[in-house]
Amino acid sequence: MRMLGEACGLDNSSLYRHFASKTELAHEALDRVASGFLMALGAQLGLSRPATLDALEDGAAAAGVYFFDHPAAARLMLHWIMSVGEDGPVFGVSVPATDTTRPGGKLVALLRAWLAEGVRGGVFRKHAMPEAVIVLLGAILLRPATYGHLLATLEPKRSRAEARRSWEKELRAAVRGAFAP
Repeated sequence: MRMLGEACGLDNSSLYRHFASKTELAHEALDRVASGFLMALGAQLGLSRPATLDALEDGAAAAGVYFFDHPAAARLMLHWIMSVGEDGPVFGVSVPATDTTRPGGKLVALLRAWLAEGVRGGVFRKHAMPEAVIVLLGAILLRPATYGHLLATLEPKRSRAEARRSWEKELRAAVRGAFAP
């Protein structure tokens, strides 16, 4: 908390006035990322729309572009997921799928129900679901978390806008390949 306060230009007692613990601060940071992501994703994925490949493709593309535009949020989410061990979260922060009172948990619950509807309706390939969702989530987070910093070095002639469009196209193709019946 001291190091965080110094980075923010505050003393740690100021942080403790707003957050009782590091866990509470971590929950707030993750909730803000999840809320921003949900707002960006809401209309695109259309969880109120029937489950279709087009809707899933739109949602994956919106998620990928959101995290491409917000690489710090992608790194935070990736670190959060990776910090969960056999004994539970290392930092005492709940896993999104297990806490439906938090924005991330609400999204996971809605997405799981929506995908199950698509499997029942024959829209999505049943045997690919768990693995494909994990791989897709990893891709949506991992590349934006790392690629933005490497873009100038690895591809100096490629603009960020070109890389963003390419990333969206790749995600759309990945959804078709992994989920189409």
